[in-house]
Amino acid sequence: MELLHIGIKGTVVALERHTGQLVWESRLKGSGFVNVTIEGDVILGATRGELWGLDPNDGRILWHNGLPGKGYGYVAFASSSDKNIAAITAAIQAQQQSAQSAAGSGAVHSG
Repeated sequence: MELLHIGIKGTVVALERHTGQLVWESRLKGSGFVNVTIEGDVILGATRGELWGLDPNDGRILWHNGLPGKGYGYVAFASSSDKNIAAITAAIQAQQQSAQSAAGSGAVHSG
C-alpha cells in the first residue's frame, strides 16, 4: 500500500495514495499548521515549535522533542534529498500565503 502523509490541524494523517482512504492519524499538538516530511524511515512532523518522529506505517510516535527555548514558530526542514525539495517549497509557500491572509484580515499572531 502506498501512503500519502499530510499535516493538518495539529495532526499527521496517512491516506492510501490511490483511493484517499484514511489509514491512520496521529494527533500531535494544537490545531494549527503541521509541517511534515519523510527523512529515511521516519516521518517528521512539526507544529507549534515542537518536533515529533513518527513511524510511517502506523503513525506511532517514536520520539518527541519540545525544542525548549525555541518559541512556537514554524519548524522548517532541510534535506539533501531531491524528493523533499518540492515538499519544503510547498510548505514555505503555504506559510507565506497564511501570513499574507492574516495580515490582510488584521489578525495578530504571536510566535
